Amino acid sequence: MAREIAGRVALVTGGARGIGRATAAALAAAGARVVVADRDAQAVASCARELSGPGRVVEAATLDVTDADAFAACVSGVSGRLGPVDLLVNNAGVLSVGPFLTQAAALDERQIAVNLGGVIAGLRAVLPGMLARGAGHVVNVASVAGRVGTPDAAVYSATKHAVVGLSESVRHELRGTGVELSWVLPGIVRTELVSGVTPLRWPRAVGPDEVADAIVAAFRTGRVETWVPRETRLAAVLPAVFPRRVVEWVGRALGVDRVFTKVDAVARAAYDARLRR
Repeated sequence: MAREIAGRVALVTGGARGIGRATAAALAAAGARVVVADRDAQAVASCARELSGPGRVVEAATLDVTDADAFAACVSGVSGRLGPVDLLVNNAGVLSVGPFLTQAAALDERQIAVNLGGVIAGLRAVLPGMLARGAGHVVNVASVAGRVGTPDAAVYSATKHAVVGLSESVRHELRGTGVELSWVLPGIVRTELVSGVTPLRWPRAVGPDEVADAIVAAFRTGRVETWVPRETRLAAVLPAVFPRRVVEWVGRALGVDRVFTKVDAVARAAYDARLRR
């Protein structure tokens, strides 16, 4: 039976842009009371205004997910204004592209802090309250890169592998508590995060709305793991069936080895500049 979303309080991190914004819009359309959280105060305030409308409750919260205390304070503040957080989307993420040996250490640390540390902080901020109530649901946004190593995005891929492992482990710990944990693994999504990268030959790139729909579906159905688009699930199936040399040949044929090694620096300049700030 589908779970009800209307009236529930949802917190979406990295919500000012891309997948986060699309997810906030989809949750608001489903009747949730949504808090859009992002470290860019101006962008998140603008996002909340634009997503608000008759019968919709959409608030903005300025949040750096790498600050665990700030995350806990955000959750406490939301609970005081709207009620306990029922749904959390751990979506905030950053991507720095470049060869592993020449990547700036600060950019490695930033990816680890946001992509993994932010998810850990989010779980620790909401789970105590959810466990006390015996209800709640978290969706962590991972990536197909969390199952496939991608050259020139080594640390990003490592963080997403870690998010999948963390999610699977914590889900086991939550069994029987009434609190649910799911994760979504998108492929290439048409957002600023992948601006300038080389598209795969297959499967197709998707829009952020498709990922948002998958997240909302996970909340409604309790589905544990979702691949977007569905055919990207081959990333998990092929290694279980074929020898590594065959799997790597298929990856090269599809262009996995070129996605982040052949990048349009001009197209990516604006994102890289924002990341470095």
